[in-house]
Amino acid sequence: MAKRLTQVVLAMVLAVLLVLGTTGASGERPAEKVEDNLEGQKVRVNLPPTNDPKGVVVFFHGQGGNVNDKMEGPWLDALRRDGWVVASSMFHREAWGNPASTQDANRVWEWAERQGGAEVTMYLGTSMGGTTSLNALLHGDQAPPCWYGVKAAVDMSTMGNVPGADGFIRKAYGGGPYPRERNPVDTAYKLARTGTTFRFVASPYDPYVPYAPNTGRLSAALQEFGADVSVRTVQGPHDDPSHYSAYDVVKFANECAAAQAKGARSSG
Repeated sequence: MAKRLTQVVLAMVLAVLLVLGTTGASGERPAEKVEDNLEGQKVRVNLPPTNDPKGVVVFFHGQGGNVNDKMEGPWLDALRRDGWVVASSMFHREAWGNPASTQDANRVWEWAERQGGAEVTMYLGTSMGGTTSLNALLHGDQAPPCWYGVKAAVDMSTMGNVPGADGFIRKAYGGGPYPRERNPVDTAYKLARTGTTFRFVASPYDPYVPYAPNTGRLSAALQEFGADVSVRTVQGPHDDPSHYSAYDVVKFANECAAAQAKGARSSG
């Protein structure tokens, strides 16, 4: 009898440990990932631990990145844990915001909304992903209400210190110069007219993406043309950890989404 009781207790303990191991001590569901291939480009979504997600954030990787860039790390996972669907794509790799990458954004937008059961709310770009995301925002089928750019490379004429960038840019645009309408600092007026709320995170000490002609110039121009813009200045070089504040990106996503919802109610 005592042996049987011990076995029952042990089985119960193992069951509890198994539940904790798969859901986490907080009772949260484990991370769920969905992957696919859209017109030759790998895509993925990380689904949040809720049946009622807040919205979809589409992440745009930097030069040298891919569909998995930062998707396994704590920074983007903070959004997922807070209730956001996080999506990404290959975006034709080093495409620097060319038309092919914009078409990728159109496709991942629709696919991620179907997978996540929520609407795209924010584009999030790092480095080269700044240009890719802003060109998708301006030239794509739809524009999200929120944009968050980290060390955003938004003036392709200033990428001389980024290894290989000038060559990748020429290749992305058919071997010739990039069109002016694909260089975000030259399209500030049109970007401001989208109604999107913008937040920049950048360091004046970035040796690869110079602050003044990129974040400095574009954020000032957007403000001049009436856009809602904020800038968080950090320290350190290009990939310094200070750029990646989970608190800041989650706070911005939530506040921007709330402002959008309030505006929609007011106009309705």
